[in-house]
Parts: sequence; structure tokens; C-alpha cells
Amino acid sequence: MQKKLVFIGLAVCASGSTAALAAQPYNAYGLYFGASVGELYYNEQGLAQMNPTIAEFRVGQQLNPYIALEARLGTNVSGGAAYGYHINSNVIYGALVKGMYPLNPWFSPYVTLGLGGADWHRNYPSYNSNNIAVSFGIGGEVNVAGNTSLDVEWGRLTSGDNAGYGYTADTLLFGVNWRIQ
Repeated sequence: MQKKLVFIGLAVCASGSTAALAAQPYNAYGLYFGASVGELYYNEQGLAQMNPTIAEFRVGQQLNPYIALEARLGTNVSGGAAYGYHINSNVIYGALVKGMYPLNPWFSPYVTLGLGGADWHRNYPSYNSNNIAVSFGIGGEVNVAGNTSLDVEWGRLTSGDNAGYGYTADTLLFGVNWRIQ
């Protein structure tokens, strides 16, 4: 599933890059919303990696060409399991500042920094927990047509402790955004 998801994401980005060559630049300021799908990479000390598939929705306000504020909310599409252990991310959330550097009217690499968290359900102690931590990431956005853009992003969603065992939760997301003007 992981390789298939990466190939699908690369194909979407490649087709978006081709469309971007013909697209007209747009006014990037203002309100936008979007959706992403991808995988969450849950690594807990002493356990094999578990990879739930997730979906995430976002709303943001771009203040200028370089800064946006963004709120995110998501959940599991399918749970992650390894060797009899299972984890679900009931709710995923974040509040981030997005710093962009527009290389041209069609492509902007970006970084994110803020707070991210998740409400976890496990089939082993501690069964339910809610962790909030510093969240950060790196990605790129390609404007494809009108007010539509595609993005790909890696991020550290959260990290924490489960009954004395540390964990990290990273995401790899492929998404689409729409700007309201």
C-alpha cells in the first residue's frame, strides 16, 4: 500500500507540473481550503512501524506571498497494524504557520511550524491518549489552473509517550487546494 500511495502521489504531482506550464498565475492572497490523503508513520519504541492511511482537511488564510496561517483536521481511513498491535488516529489536528518561497508564479516550496496532535486508540496500553506537540514539515505546492493547486508534504505531526515508551508520528500527504477570491 505504501509504495502504491507514493506512486499515485508522484503521478498526481507530475501531471500537475505539466498543467502548471500552461496555467495562468493567480492572486495567491486570501482564504483557501484543501484536502489531503496519505500515510501516517507511527514509530513507538520497541514496536514495528505502523502505517494508518489518513485523510486531512485544511482551511487557511494567506497573508502575503510568504506567510499563511492554517488549521487542519483529519482522521483514519484505515488503521495501522504490525505483529498483533494496532493503532488508529481517531482525530488528527493542527494549527500551523506556513512559510513559502515562491520560485515563480506556479511553484512554491514551503515549511510549516506550529502545534499538532492526535487522539490515539491502541489495542495495547495506554489504550487511549491525546498528545499535542510541536509540529513541523516541508513541502511544495504547484499551481495548476485558476485557483487550484496540488501539494506534497512530509511532516512531524506529533511525538509523545505511551506508558513510558516514546513515539513519533510522521505524515506523508498528497493534496489539492482551492482559493476563494
